[in-house]
Amino acid sequence: MRKLILPAFALMVLAQWAVPIKMIIDSESVLTSGTEYKFRTEPVDPSDPFRGKYVTLRFNAAQFQTDTSYKFANGEQVYALLSVDSAGFAQVNNLYADNPSDQNFNILKTRVSYASIYDGKQSVTLDFSFNRFYVEESKASETERVYWEAQRDSTQVAYAIVSIQNGQGIIKELMINDRPILEIVRELNEKERLK
Repeated sequence: MRKLILPAFALMVLAQWAVPIKMIIDSESVLTSGTEYKFRTEPVDPSDPFRGKYVTLRFNAAQFQTDTSYKFANGEQVYALLSVDSAGFAQVNNLYADNPSDQNFNILKTRVSYASIYDGKQSVTLDFSFNRFYVEESKASETERVYWEAQRDSTQVAYAIVSIQNGQGIIKELMINDRPILEIVRELNEKERLK
């Protein structure tokens, strides 16, 4: 019996390490090999002013209209076919209930947040898994302030660069007018420090 305990324990420890390591490897693969899309963001009404180390994001592409040939349900897992509009931003071209793996498109696996039918059209709001941009805690409040100011100013364009591969999407960067938001925050902090 003792001879089995040590190998069983070693196997259990190895299994516990294998899962997070695989998750890290998969995420790195998406970031390095995935197709990059620019998802235009839109303002979010703050429901919790103390969010912590991330900025909550909402995306224009999450709103999709389709016919009623298939009725999507709230909470349903779906596959969004992505393309790029004339301005270079991601848009959803179609939604599928099943993974269209036979097609050579960039598909994002996501969920339906809300679906409704009105006047023969179906409106679907998608819940993208990459709706938070995490930052170092010491920079979180300043990053959120810069982001909110950009959202209120119609001359500024805010978007997230998202890498997508095998249905998974991961945010690489949050941008304001084609500049990384953390670079803007760093410059503002430098100006404050030099005053």
